[in-house]
Amino acid sequence: MLAQYLPIVIHAVVAFLFAAAVLAFASAMGPRASSRQKFEPYECGLEQLDSPHKPVAIKFYTFALLFILFDIETIFLLPWAFGFKALIGTGALLPVLFFLVLLSLGLFYVIRTGALEWD
Repeated sequence: MLAQYLPIVIHAVVAFLFAAAVLAFASAMGPRASSRQKFEPYECGLEQLDSPHKPVAIKFYTFALLFILFDIETIFLLPWAFGFKALIGTGALLPVLFFLVLLSLGLFYVIRTGALEWD
C-alpha cells in the first residue's frame, strides 16, 4: 500500500529540491544593488507626486463591493439560464423572478442613496 505513494513522495522531494536550488542560485548570482530609489513606490515611471499613504474615499470601496455583488448575481443566474429548457413550468421561474426582484430593490436603494455618484 505504501509503495503506491512512493512515486508521489519522490516527485514532491525532487520538486522541493529543485525549487530550493533555483532560489539559492538566484540569490547567489543576482545583483545586490540597494538604493533609496529602489525602495520607493513605482508609479508608471513618473516621479511620485503624493504620499502613498493618503486615505482613500469610502465611495471607491462601496463601488467595488456593489460590483462584486452584481457580479455574483450574474454567476448565480448563469446556471439557471443554461438549463432553462430543461426546467419545465413555473417552478423554476418564480424563485428566479423573486431573486431578481430582490436584487432590483437593492439596486434602486443604491441609486436612491447616491452610492453610485462620483461627486
